[in-house]
Amino acid sequence: MISKSEIGGVILAGGKASRMAFCDKALQTLHGKPLLDYVSSKASPQVSELVLSVNHNIQHYQAFGLPIINDRDTSYAGPLLGILSAMHWYLSEADSGINYLACFPGDVPAFPLDVVSQLAEQLSKESAAVAYICHQEQIQPLFSLWRLDLIEQIEEAVAAGLYGPKLVFDSLQATAVACNDNSPSAFCNINTSEDLKAASLLLKP
Repeated sequence: MISKSEIGGVILAGGKASRMAFCDKALQTLHGKPLLDYVSSKASPQVSELVLSVNHNIQHYQAFGLPIINDRDTSYAGPLLGILSAMHWYLSEADSGINYLACFPGDVPAFPLDVVSQLAEQLSKESAAVAYICHQEQIQPLFSLWRLDLIEQIEEAVAAGLYGPKLVFDSLQATAVACNDNSPSAFCNINTSEDLKAASLLLKP
């Protein structure tokens, strides 16, 4: 079984947020708190270490007290580049003991407090390379757990122009984890102002 001490986490908040008028989604407030507060408070207890992947407005993110990593280039090439950058960051830490990367999107404020352990259990059971969440028959590719030894394959995928995790699942030994959380707010993805308003009704202050 994979232990928590082997798992490093990354919150992916490096997108352009074009559907949110190019405002940082992770900094948008829900009941008076930034979305990133919701994500980090749920993600942090599930991993040994947690970092934040962002590409701009760095000064606004420093207040959250997490190590900040930038994409390895400035192309805004999507979340797979953020995952790759986080892999490099953890592998550069000498003797960290981190062998796996758990990913969390910065714009999804509600998810299970055991989502990483669910992913780790399935990854270990299937001897897989990647595990990802499937909720109500919808893939949630950014809620995923990756072996760090995949880094060369991810490098090649990014170099080939593949920028989303779903695009590489078929070429890797990936396994889906069916998450049965039926709460109305579970995995609510906030892409627009309308999504934010809807989430305010689903999530209690």
